[in-house]
Amino acid sequence: MPLFAVYAPDYTDEDAINRRLAVRETHLARSKANPGRKLGGAMVTPNDALDKPDQPREMVGSLMVWECTNYAEALERLHGDPYWINNVWDKEKTLITPFVSPVPM
Repeated sequence: MPLFAVYAPDYTDEDAINRRLAVRETHLARSKANPGRKLGGAMVTPNDALDKPDQPREMVGSLMVWECTNYAEALERLHGDPYWINNVWDKEKTLITPFVSPVPM
């Protein structure tokens, strides 16, 4: 079955983190229950991740790899996610693209 990479940066307004945190548990539960989920997690600011590993990280988006029958299924999965529905992910910058891995996932 084809793989799809999903790059979903968050909106950058000051309330974006509050929208993310408000639906985070629902998003995580839905993600864990997804049989096509191969990889997923939060993107964090580079300085927090690289320069200050002991500091709390600032979440700025999500990166996922899904196994789906086709692009339409990946798009449907994206549009059903609580982060999409609740305007956490920036809808103009989110990208779904076919993904090929040389290592089985």
